[in-house]
Amino acid sequence: MLLNSVKFPSSARIAAIVGTLSLFAAASQACAQADALPPDLVAVKQALTTEQRKTVSEFVTQVAERFAEADPAGVAAIRSKLVEQIRLPTVSPNFRRDFGIEFVKGFGKFAQGTDSMRATNAFILARFIATAETIDFLADNLDPDAQPEVAIRMAAAAQLPKALDAAPLSAPQFDAITKRLAIVIKKERNWVVASHEVESITQMLREEGLTPPQADAIAMSLAATINDLESRVAAGSDPQLVNALQRALLAVRNQLSGIAGSARTKLLTGIAPSLESLVKMKSAPPAGIAEAELTTTFTAVVNTAGLLQKVRASGGG
Repeated sequence: MLLNSVKFPSSARIAAIVGTLSLFAAASQACAQADALPPDLVAVKQALTTEQRKTVSEFVTQVAERFAEADPAGVAAIRSKLVEQIRLPTVSPNFRRDFGIEFVKGFGKFAQGTDSMRATNAFILARFIATAETIDFLADNLDPDAQPEVAIRMAAAAQLPKALDAAPLSAPQFDAITKRLAIVIKKERNWVVASHEVESITQMLREEGLTPPQADAIAMSLAATINDLESRVAAGSDPQLVNALQRALLAVRNQLSGIAGSARTKLLTGIAPSLESLVKMKSAPPAGIAEAELTTTFTAVVNTAGLLQKVRASGGG
């Protein structure tokens, strides 16, 4: 009697339920596939085929669409997943290069506008991809004339030295990037951005494989940058840049032992006038320093300048 009173689903209803579950499983599988590229594609040794590049392009487009709609936690999860994939030891240079090209196409838009959260996460991804194209993506967002958002410039500048440390760039490429940075720093008024930019130049000066002329050229660019910071601080126009000036002089002091002899000499000779000027200002800081409560920092700048003068006088330069 009990069995007779139980109503079982009709065959049509069962078929509908099975169909729904199948669709859900297919959608879940498609979503999982959208989160990762095939291992054989990531590890490809030869140049990617047209079809493989299309797969990469479609993958990046799909991820960028989710990146655009996700909340902060979702953005972080997408970033972490991509970083995990791009850092696999099986990732080949050929794949990385084409992935970097498509990444800039798909994620470059996130540096436009005022959404610093998405821009910052895109820059972190660019750092880990670390190709010539993603380095350019970071550098393109450092020019105040092209990128008016300070927060976005700050985020790009913070990732640049880390990206440069990992990117397999040639000596001429390092030289070209240095020249770009030397130009944009002259326009920069935010000391945090300027500090990261100087850090990038100093790091490139220590790269292995630089020929003496290339190292000398980077050293002169760094010297010109430090001299520019010093002149603006001395003029009182941008007192906050004293923070960047201190970071720059400390970077020089800390990295001197890793800089080739000729480049080290040119660097210390190039900044000698600035060092002398700073030491002379010890008892009379530039206008704006006291008002901005930067006296302690300026004193540290003077002390570091004096130390570098002694290094140069002792033959360290």
